Amino acid sequence: MSLKILMVDGYDFNGWKSLNDFNCIDAFEHYSNTLTSLTNKKLEITTIHPGKKNDYLPLGTSLNDFDGIVWTGSSLNIYDLTPPIKNQIEFAKETLKFKSKIFGSCWGLQVNVVAAGGSVKKSPNGREMIFARDIQINEDGKKHYMYQGKNEKFDALCSHLDEIETTPENSLLLSGNPHSKIQALSFKKSEAEFWGTQYHPEFNFKILSKIITARKSLLVSEKIFKDDDHANKTIAVMDDCINDKSKEYFNIGSDILDKNIRNIELNNWINFIDN
Repeated sequence: MSLKILMVDGYDFNGWKSLNDFNCIDAFEHYSNTLTSLTNKKLEITTIHPGKKNDYLPLGTSLNDFDGIVWTGSSLNIYDLTPPIKNQIEFAKETLKFKSKIFGSCWGLQVNVVAAGGSVKKSPNGREMIFARDIQINEDGKKHYMYQGKNEKFDALCSHLDEIETTPENSLLLSGNPHSKIQALSFKKSEAEFWGTQYHPEFNFKILSKIITARKSLLVSEKIFKDDDHANKTIAVMDDCINDKSKEYFNIGSDILDKNIRNIELNNWINFIDN
């Protein structure tokens, strides 16, 4: 029996085009590929685009049709409250009225937190890019099914400028690091259960190198990279990441390089929606 998943693409048209111009795979397609690679179960994934159009739900679709809902990342900032952002907040509010099992990465975390009554702000520490270092799972996180099998402290792939400011009622903070005190949380609202991470457990180096290529000028201006040469060197190492030199260059271990560890949160979520 297959699992039916609703994939919510978080990008608006401008954000999509800025990556597509650099031949970056669509976030929803990459996310779908990651989920499919984690299980022998057949996944029937339906993707919708509330950031790109108003009539985004296929005719006759009911949220009760799906075993789980996944939200991708985005280049949007939720406090801008543009029409594509408002569309997504309103849709998230709808999903939280149903008996839904929801997972959100980065933007997916932020939009669901806001829909449930929390708030998001620009991080006072600036952008966290490539690696979220030294994420520490707290006592509630150690008990949570999302982190079953995960090391108590780990690094993760990431790309975010904003972070959670206040959390919804009935939230459990699951992990944090020196950059952002909330790197993962869960909450229940009505009959819905949400899990979310500020980092991207679905990412790999291939998609992240494309994102960096597309945003190189911005990242240099923000001092993520010293200059173009530094950015280009990083991209080159990312494109050839599975070797001893890249491990040394990035100072990374199996929590980044081994997909069975990097993707644990999503693997656990698939098992969760299958129960």
